[in-house]
Amino acid sequence: MTPAASQVAVASRVRVLRDIPEKGNTMLLSAILAVLATMCPDVADGQADNAGKPDREAMRARMLKRIDADGDGKISQEERAKARSEFARRHVGSGKQGNYRLEVVTFPKEVQDADSNMDKQALLYHPINKPEGKIPLVVCLHGAGGTRQNDVSAFDGNRDVQWLMTPANSRSAARILVPHSRSHWNPDALNKAVDHLLRTHDDLDKDRIYCVGYSMGGLGAWNWARHSPERLAAIVPVAFIASQDDLKKMVDLPIWAMVGTADRQRAASIPAMEKAMKALGSTAVRTTVFEGANHAATPARAWAQEGLLEWMFAQSLKNRRK
Repeated sequence: MTPAASQVAVASRVRVLRDIPEKGNTMLLSAILAVLATMCPDVADGQADNAGKPDREAMRARMLKRIDADGDGKISQEERAKARSEFARRHVGSGKQGNYRLEVVTFPKEVQDADSNMDKQALLYHPINKPEGKIPLVVCLHGAGGTRQNDVSAFDGNRDVQWLMTPANSRSAARILVPHSRSHWNPDALNKAVDHLLRTHDDLDKDRIYCVGYSMGGLGAWNWARHSPERLAAIVPVAFIASQDDLKKMVDLPIWAMVGTADRQRAASIPAMEKAMKALGSTAVRTTVFEGANHAATPARAWAQEGLLEWMFAQSLKNRRK
């Protein structure tokens, strides 16, 4: 198997691993063993029967011992989550994705103090071929489906992240932050997470921080912008219900909102927001409406929108100060 094919195989099996029910130690161990036996022969070394086939019972006992931290013969919810997280981080997150490498960052206590639903860990993609000088930060917020994930490792390779890293977009070098929340996004926690990155990465451009998100993530981008319009250079909220409170604070904020015509109340909400913003004098708001697209079909259309990245990366807080 070629290295590229191996990476695809690992990624597909990791996605299966993430979907394992909360009950059933056998299923968890079997899924891990299936990957380790094919991709990590070192784990199977010395664990073969007389016919040369992997001794799965011996491997299962070895893996159980490795995962069962307290030695009670059972895998608790905490041990299961840790196994998933460490496995995904080791076998998927450690590799390259196009022009990007992945780091799992740990936020300081102040982030969780702001919102206990915010995971203390997040994915941070770094451009490998980084130009000199400061680069932007893109914060990518997941939708409501992500609240059911145990940890942030589930979002490695997520569709709403991958579009930023396609070869066609490789000329746009930026760091990409993918946090995880178990409830609606909290603007205070997001601000503190960004503050932490600005302290720890002096090559980030504080004038070029962008937020993109779909569904609950789109609402999170919208609410963050309503709360802290001075923090964000531009937002791309997709398929959300746009509250019209605090619009005056956002008149100068570049916004590109998108929705599908078959996305029920969201389809009316976003054009109504654009109309209200323009009535207040905004010249920086725009919307794209996808004919016939429902809620599930909208993000793929949005992330493929021609000119989106060029528009986003052209925005800067410096432009709004002129």
